[in-house]
Amino acid sequence: MTTPPPERTVPVTYQVGVFALVQQRNQYLLVRPRRPLLPGGNYGLPGLLLSAEAGSGVAELSLRRALLAQVGISVSDLRLVGSHAARGTESGQEGSRLYLIFGTEYCSGILNPQPAELYSAEWMPASSFDNRTPEWLHAAVREYQTSAAPTPSPSVFGRKR
Repeated sequence: MTTPPPERTVPVTYQVGVFALVQQRNQYLLVRPRRPLLPGGNYGLPGLLLSAEAGSGVAELSLRRALLAQVGISVSDLRLVGSHAARGTESGQEGSRLYLIFGTEYCSGILNPQPAELYSAEWMPASSFDNRTPEWLHAAVREYQTSAAPTPSPSVFGRKR
């Protein structure tokens, strides 16, 4: 009697995508990418799938470079406001993706979507988002608005004057 060979398990690979939820004057930057990276519709956020070896760079730095290259803008501090995991296919290979969404404020630059990567980029008020807008985007906006709310400054020694 022969023993069947042990099953070979294929290691699960994860791709990590980093995206920016950029706010300017109560509007958010949405893009229409030529190759959608985020699930759920024609619109998405500027960003990229990381392809560097682990430990070779900071995700936020790659995201800042992508914003400058894709849409020509610079942003302020990046704060994690959303994440979700999904299955996707890339070049015909199925894998899992982890999407990280960082909230930030527009700082400088002229919105200039690069035609090689994007069909368009535009500022849209959150009030124009509807039921066709993916839930992950609604959740990221809510979290960003909550975390960006100014906190009252404490008085000296905890006493009001």
